[in-house]
Amino acid sequence: MHIRRGITAAALAAVTATSGVVLTAPAAYAANTTSSKLYKFYPGGGYKSTRTGEIDFVVTTVRDRKGNLVSASGTLSGHNNVQGQALGINMAFTQPYANGNGAGYTLTGKVVLQSCIAKKLPVCGPSGTITFTNRVVKYGPQTPATAKSSNPKLWPVFSTP
Repeated sequence: MHIRRGITAAALAAVTATSGVVLTAPAAYAANTTSSKLYKFYPGGGYKSTRTGEIDFVVTTVRDRKGNLVSASGTLSGHNNVQGQALGINMAFTQPYANGNGAGYTLTGKVVLQSCIAKKLPVCGPSGTITFTNRVVKYGPQTPATAKSSNPKLWPVFSTP
């Protein structure tokens, strides 16, 4: 049995056509790469540093094969703690929007929190707005996302590193 080391283009086309194998370009020639980073924030409210829920801020970036920034986007989602406590919070999300260009984007999103006397009753109390921002630059890693409360005494925000 003789094994040939080289393969002709016609032979490659015949093998591909009969085997159903799809050949793709090497990763070095891929058009864009997409990556996402998750930031977790915990709104406070109630006694001392009680965490009344979780808000996830996901930042997605698209870079070209040279590493240049093509676009950036983000999503906000969250939930109340489900521990059966009397205090609950309502969350109203304004999804992040990107402002900028290929040199860098700033993502800004908001969540309005409103405390409720009981989770299932419409008796609601004071509210506060938490603004989430993230700066994604053209080259290198993005800056960590930040959250700023409109009323940090009533609605403090905790994050994980």
